Amino acid sequence: MKNTLLLILLAFSFQTNAQTVEASTTIPTNEYLDLLASNLEIPDAVQQKFANQDLNLTIVLTITKDGSVFNPKIQNDSLQLESNLKKAIEKLPKWNPKTEDGVAVVSRKAFNLSIFIPNKEIHTSTNEVATPEQGIEAFYIQFIRKFNAPKLSNNRDIEVYVAFSIEKDGSLTDIKIVESNAPSVNNEVIRVMKLMPKWNPATENGVPIRSESLLPIKIKVKINKEP
Repeated sequence: MKNTLLLILLAFSFQTNAQTVEASTTIPTNEYLDLLASNLEIPDAVQQKFANQDLNLTIVLTITKDGSVFNPKIQNDSLQLESNLKKAIEKLPKWNPKTEDGVAVVSRKAFNLSIFIPNKEIHTSTNEVATPEQGIEAFYIQFIRKFNAPKLSNNRDIEVYVAFSIEKDGSLTDIKIVESNAPSVNNEVIRVMKLMPKWNPATENGVPIRSESLLPIKIKVKINKEP
């Protein structure tokens, strides 16, 4: 009798756990975090403080029964970014709420968000800024030729901002995405940037110097649907 009761209790416990489904994003989690990072407005003072560094935030979200996010929080918000976080969250898709026995319930999720802050400082005394060897128009044409567009279901205007350094020898380094409306193409943009030819480096008094650039990449993707 004791063994039978134990088996019944174990079976009930397993069934109860199996009926709990945790809250989840309606798009891939990495895309959700990329969108959150790109939509989160960082004040200039914070950008200067964390220039060329990763800004690490611990985000706590309350997921309501309908999948919306209520009162998002930042742990130890010494930088006072919570109001900007709320605005960024409003632009993102809802979640799949947590369910217990098939019934939606309120839950909380915590995760780390890492945002690279590029250095916006420029050399004000630079005689000439860095430029592509064959000009910016030729650069964009060559970029598009190397770019492999992802599979999309609808026409899309892709806009990505890439931060990178131009070394004294003209090579492109420290390539990072700082803003993107299509996170699924971020890795492809970085891949192509690494394949691009060297630039003419910036010069100061005729001497090549290391400099930084922020470049917009805009691509119109048109889907040819078969009749």
